[in-house]
Amino acid sequence: MSSNAEYKDEKKEGLHESESEPKKLDFRVQRTYGFLTKALVDLLKKKDFSEITVNELCEKALIRRATFYKHFTDKLELFKFVVNRNFDFFGKSHKFKYDRENPGTFYPEIVNYILSFAEENKAVLRSIFSGSAAAQLTSIMLETTEHHICKHLKQDIENGAREIARPELLAAMMSGAIVYMANRWVKSNIDVSKEEILNLCKFITNQFYTTEKPAIK
Repeated sequence: MSSNAEYKDEKKEGLHESESEPKKLDFRVQRTYGFLTKALVDLLKKKDFSEITVNELCEKALIRRATFYKHFTDKLELFKFVVNRNFDFFGKSHKFKYDRENPGTFYPEIVNYILSFAEENKAVLRSIFSGSAAAQLTSIMLETTEHHICKHLKQDIENGAREIARPELLAAMMSGAIVYMANRWVKSNIDVSKEEILNLCKFITNQFYTTEKPAIK
């Protein structure tokens, strides 16, 4: 068991709900998060999120309940962490080159990343989108996607991209479209290839994106 001082350090170094950027984590914390992430994903392949218990997560991750509650208040907070973690991996592990001269390339890339993840984890996403907790889980996915897109939109505008609408409104629209498309695509309600979706996304972003600064009237 960790001492009180170690517990405070772990909480301070972890990913807090209000933060979008993860701080450098202690190795033990990284390992705990990795085990819990894998445990949640593995269980989602087999059962509904509402049926998964903290006890099951702890048994599969080989950790104590007390350790789980040091880092997360409940399994929903763990789910939110896992979604955020995947967005962090998008920038670090995914082979993605951000073109500041053509910022609109980010959005087809993030769609490609999400659809590629969906292809590899269809059972997990079907459980998320179709289970009894679908509304809560989809809401978390929407909020997280919206947050990351909004951050990039604001960076684009600072770098000279044309502001066609408030970043918050545009991010809400784009995140809704991306998550809904992933939902329908995973459920096979849309008979379309990933390439066709990406080409459409590129076409749409090319219609309104430019790095030229608007003329001052």
